[in-house]
Amino acid sequence: MNVLVTGATGKVGRRMVARLAAAGVEVRAGSRHPGAATSPHVTPVVFDWYDRSTWAPALGEAEGVVVKGLDLDHYAHETVSQLIAAAPRVRRVVLLSAPGVERLPDDQPRRALELTVRDHGRDWVILRANWFMQNFDEDERVFAEALRTRGELHAPTGRARVSFVDTRDVADATVAGLTEDRAGGHAFTLTGPDSLTFGQVADAIGRATGRTVRHVDATLPEHREHMRRPDRPAGYVNHINHLFEVVRTGVQAAVSDDYRRLTGNPPRTFENYVKDAWTR
Repeated sequence: MNVLVTGATGKVGRRMVARLAAAGVEVRAGSRHPGAATSPHVTPVVFDWYDRSTWAPALGEAEGVVVKGLDLDHYAHETVSQLIAAAPRVRRVVLLSAPGVERLPDDQPRRALELTVRDHGRDWVILRANWFMQNFDEDERVFAEALRTRGELHAPTGRARVSFVDTRDVADATVAGLTEDRAGGHAFTLTGPDSLTFGQVADAIGRATGRTVRHVDATLPEHREHMRRPDRPAGYVNHINHLFEVVRTGVQAAVSDDYRRLTGNPPRTFENYVKDAWTR
């Protein structure tokens, strides 16, 4: 099988590429700034959602495509519809989405994107992945810099819980979503096995590092001011605050067994992640 992975150099994209290649899938690793090939099964290609001249060369002979990286785009459903229409060889589309999107109004951007993938006439799989565990050590702008330098986890969430998922599990689910016939036509909610508050996250990272790590709670306006920087567009800051608003509703607290149902394996725990990412 030949697959285009969009956003192939990000925290989850690069793991998708590695897992697919390890499974023997021929991967076209699409990015605006593709790096060197990491495996004989990986072909780095230039791909930009907003430059249609890159689409056909990036797709090549792809029979599958992994769609992600359009969270800030209110017209993502139109863009993805155009890509699918321009890819006659593609038989299956895997969309990385988020928990609770299925309950949104049909005209909300994320829901509209799911409906486009579902109704476009190709085989499809939707992976509704919860917050990534790796956000804490890899996302410098939101978490990692403050955690490493000041022992602070800034999150205006109170005692709301999230069933964080390991990006390695998202990558394994992507392999199954692309290669398992039984996965086609289904949506899967991907979570870890536990639901944690951000205070519990801070405590876990503190234990692993031997440092005091505290959860810095705040109001949403206070967190917006904390995030504000000259090099950060207001739209990005508002997007991050909106993600925390969703957390505060409790919609991302539920634990799902869909990862086990899809892959046959138990999901990684937060303790697994902390041991691998934070223990030195």
